[in-house]
Amino acid sequence: MNKNLKSVAFVSSIALSSAAVFAAVPADYEQFQPILAESKLQASDPEGKSGNKAEYAADSNFSGLELKDVFFVDEDSEALVFKMKGYKNRSEVRILDNFDTSLPDTFYRLSADILPINPQAAVAMSDGKNDAMTFLQVHNSGDGTSARGTSGEGYIPHPLVRVVYEAERSGKTDHYWAIIKNNAMDCGSKSGNKEKVECKEAYIKLDLGQVDLVKPTHFDIIVGDSKLVIDRDGETVVNHDISYWSEKFSYFKAGVYNQFKNGTSEAHFYSLEYSIDKK
Repeated sequence: MNKNLKSVAFVSSIALSSAAVFAAVPADYEQFQPILAESKLQASDPEGKSGNKAEYAADSNFSGLELKDVFFVDEDSEALVFKMKGYKNRSEVRILDNFDTSLPDTFYRLSADILPINPQAAVAMSDGKNDAMTFLQVHNSGDGTSARGTSGEGYIPHPLVRVVYEAERSGKTDHYWAIIKNNAMDCGSKSGNKEKVECKEAYIKLDLGQVDLVKPTHFDIIVGDSKLVIDRDGETVVNHDISYWSEKFSYFKAGVYNQFKNGTSEAHFYSLEYSIDKK
């Protein structure tokens, strides 16, 4: 755990967002070097078209890479900062491994300590149907025939799970949610499947609890043996059978992805780790 994690518990998100931030290169910080060595960066141009995306450090060489107001380390807190303006825009690291979630003896884990910065203000000017931002994902790369770090045959435009902030859902405000794709059907706009029952009932949404805006929340996402497990601060909050996902290879993403309009997301990651456990 980052040595500054305990002290941040006494710093409000308002103070963090209003204080001067001195940006540094993420790869210069030892605690982030392992995951950067396994990743590439996918980032939008905040002034560009909605949903635009460019890739950086495709070879995992993050040396010297720091994108102003998008991807950097806050020198004071040593948090890895992801920021992004614009609907459907993103600033995320994509872990290169494409893995099989059905293996009975191999478990893939993404761990993070996350502090969202003023998410209410970020989504305040958006419409009511778009008030969310994503911090963690398990996405799919297709049938496993694509090269490391890429997606190929069998890819569908749906993550297996997204861990999101939502301003309001089901009468609850400022909660984390797990948005889980509950089948492996392509329900995209060009799929021809959108009217099928499987697509109308394609998602389950599980409450992960109130967002803490004062201190970071620790999440572990573990996939393996056809199970999806999410732990929050050491307590299991999701344990979901994903045997239906066995035909899809998967990968992790972490950062910010905007499902809201007219605002800027910001999340501080005090730790971010990827690991593989063999049992």
